Amino acid sequence: MRKPVLYILLVTLCCALHAQAPSGSDLFLTAAAGYSEGNYAQAKEIFAQLHEQDPSDDAVNYYLGLCEMALGQLDPAEEHLLSAAQLDSANTWYIYALATLYDARHNQVRAGEYLEKLVRMEPALYNNANTLSMVAESKVVARQDSLALSYYDQALELEPGYAPAQLGRVELLRRMGRYVPFFSGLEEFIRNDAVRPEIKSNYLTALMDNIDSPFYWVWGDTINRLVDVDREMHPDDYGIQMLKLRMCYIKQDWQAVLDQCDVLVRMGRQAGNKDQVAEALSIAGDVWYQQLQDKKKAYETYEEALKADPDRTSVLNNYAYYLSLEGKSLRKALKMSRRTVELEPDNATYLDTYGWLLYLLKRPKEAKPYFKHAMLYGGKDSATVLEHYSKVLEALGEDDLALYYKNLAEQKK
Repeated sequence: MRKPVLYILLVTLCCALHAQAPSGSDLFLTAAAGYSEGNYAQAKEIFAQLHEQDPSDDAVNYYLGLCEMALGQLDPAEEHLLSAAQLDSANTWYIYALATLYDARHNQVRAGEYLEKLVRMEPALYNNANTLSMVAESKVVARQDSLALSYYDQALELEPGYAPAQLGRVELLRRMGRYVPFFSGLEEFIRNDAVRPEIKSNYLTALMDNIDSPFYWVWGDTINRLVDVDREMHPDDYGIQMLKLRMCYIKQDWQAVLDQCDVLVRMGRQAGNKDQVAEALSIAGDVWYQQLQDKKKAYETYEEALKADPDRTSVLNNYAYYLSLEGKSLRKALKMSRRTVELEPDNATYLDTYGWLLYLLKRPKEAKPYFKHAMLYGGKDSATVLEHYSKVLEALGEDDLALYYKNLAEQKK
């Protein structure tokens, strides 16, 4: 739990101990001192003895429950803390302890119920953005959306920039399908300087991961605008720059994709992160080859990517396969492809590329085992892999098996 008043609990613990101790009970005070010093097992033994003498002592039930909770003994802790609260229902320490216990048990609904009581019983202490947000979270879990929204609104009235309440409210509105206030609240969250950049970009990325095409058709421009707002605020956040690249890709704005790859390459180099550099150059190379059909530029970009990361398997494979399609530099392509198989021996795509290059180099007998291995790891789901295998088998004179895989390939197309 986020401990809305834990600091108050710690500061006043000693006072509370003395205030609630049975009169003249040196044993109680000894146990209480042991608890405050972290000697939970020793304190528990003493409180257990006192509990046997008087099970109706609310203070003994309370501190015995605290000791048990500290020792991870949550079932007896719950029993004793509930007894304490039943014996003295006006004691906010007991209510807070129960809220903490249920939070430890991952029972947000019960924890929220006790926090809600605290807000009503002692608003000067508990009516704050933190506690109200936690109550709101419990209402979300209980599917009491209207109540949850009300508590989030109260929290933000008290502290307008309180990020947990902002994010909780935004996510609740999304779940409720109230997209106009959702996006308005999301923009406020993104513009909140107190929120770490990666939290913002992670949320926007998760949003994109979980929407479908119809939603994007309606709200895509709004999401793009918010991504740009985030980029302007946090230009050094790698997550938001990657998301911008994705948005450009969705729009099929290939020049924007290349420009964004340049941004990511610069960021990677400044950070000394070769993986990021190679990833961005890999994407750029694919765009040059597949979308802009500039093979020369694509190969130059792949070469640059491999300088950054010689073992970037996606670059090695694509570069090798595209060379195979042109029938150029096949031995160079084979060397690159061999490395991908060494690094990822069960990758059907890489096995296919390597086997196909062996076939093109008139070495079908060597190629066959790689295709057989590819069949075990998803190769049967690819028309290209099946067709390549059929040609290898045909070159080896295994005509019946070649025809079988050729027919499978046709069915997949």
